[in-house]
Amino acid sequence: MFKCIICENRKGKRYCPLKDAMVCSQCCGLVQTEGNCPTDCPFLKESKVFASEKQDEREDQLGERFKRNFNAENEEAMLTFNAVSKPLNELFADRAEQDEFLEDKDLVEALDDLIKDLEAGVGQVVSPDDVKLNRAGALVPLLKQALDALHPEPPVPGHLITPCLEILRGLVSLSAKADNPKAYIGQLLEQREEAKVKAKEEEEVVPAGQPVTVDVSEAQATSEAAQEAPSASDLFEASDDVKDEG
Repeated sequence: MFKCIICENRKGKRYCPLKDAMVCSQCCGLVQTEGNCPTDCPFLKESKVFASEKQDEREDQLGERFKRNFNAENEEAMLTFNAVSKPLNELFADRAEQDEFLEDKDLVEALDDLIKDLEAGVGQVVSPDDVKLNRAGALVPLLKQALDALHPEPPVPGHLITPCLEILRGLVSLSAKADNPKAYIGQLLEQREEAKVKAKEEEEVVPAGQPVTVDVSEAQATSEAAQEAPSASDLFEASDDVKDEG
């Protein structure tokens, strides 16, 4: 049996057309992340099918958790989730505009740390030593401030804060792509830009009798890109479909 030409340690069981040699499954996966594999490679096709199936499975699980945690009708649960997630998403977008190196994994790590703090009863950052010296660590105190500033109507019950954060964390994680480490962040920035364009158009006064021409091609493209990422409402619909089939 040939050894993997890349790691020279594990057994090479897959023929890699890029390397023109046998590689192990782990190194095959690493090569795939580089995005240069030929589209007709059977291992690449198999990997995409597997990733798609796992994505669907995680979305179904997240949708079921959403329904179980909230135990409410879709509209009521969505209002609760949006009341918590909207200001946090605004914060993520603000930070992304200030820091071009911010990635989805930083958001996931920050939400993980925030959830752990809330479960442990740590309501605020006591000293700079409590903040991890990375982008996620810098986000945590800002997220806590955003939660403290929440005053939605109707109020969000305290016991639903953590489930909301878990769902948001799940959405960010599900949106992540190997070839796009800023997929969720990109979606937030696109939505912000679309809102700015819409607001500007509403402010413009068009002289009577003159036609209005709007180039919608770019807006359609960004809209289609944003639809690729799962949303909380998608998870509700998926969860209902699963239950109907059962």
